[in-house]
Amino acid sequence: MFLIAGSGRSGTSAVAKLLHTAGLSAGHDLIPPDAANADGYFEERAVVAVNERILRDAGLHAWLSTATRAQVIEAAGPHLEDMRALVAAATPVWKDPRFSWTLEAWLPLLPEPPRVIVCLRSPGEVVASTLRYYGLTGDEATRAVEHLWRAQYERLLEVIGDHRLAATCVEYGALHAGAGDVLARLAAFVGRPLDAAGVRRELRHHEAPVPPASQALYARVRALSASSTAAPDRRGGAAPSA
Repeated sequence: MFLIAGSGRSGTSAVAKLLHTAGLSAGHDLIPPDAANADGYFEERAVVAVNERILRDAGLHAWLSTATRAQVIEAAGPHLEDMRALVAAATPVWKDPRFSWTLEAWLPLLPEPPRVIVCLRSPGEVVASTLRYYGLTGDEATRAVEHLWRAQYERLLEVIGDHRLAATCVEYGALHAGAGDVLARLAAFVGRPLDAAGVRRELRHHEAPVPPASQALYARVRALSASSTAAPDRRGGAAPSA
């Protein structure tokens, strides 16, 4: 199973679309497209609802909030029955930026360790895109999005490292620039050819460099690509890359 995570507005929908159209279904009941995301979100509605409840119960619904890994796992406790039912009927791909927080709570319920695709975008672009998406302005909103960006990637790196999960990184800028190695690496990771035509480059509305204060964390997330491996096939070997 492939789980797609990363900060919101970092290209998670674009990557989920690539996998979904390649035959790796992202869900039974997908949240439909809207004016803010014309191509669709490719999120399983019930999974998002459970993740939302976990975040709320962990106290992660307010600006500049945080929670320990233990607190997130504890918050998932009342929702385990729903989570097990969703896992039993799971499609090959689930996408939700909220997995940046809740991933660890799902791990004991999955039949095998998931392969994690981490979407990465400059925090400056994420801030601009998020404020535009929600119609926000001001320093407080900017600080809140910057805090969320940093906290989500730090948590993802901790959980991926501690549980030794296979993971790769997809950089938003490189994907939208049409860098062939990005798509080829992702195709090898999922074991399925991917159609570059599925990336709508005209939907990128913001460009900004990674600020100095975020460069070290950005580099650590980006390094996931260097350690990613090809997807196993049904016989236990490595699936051919695209």
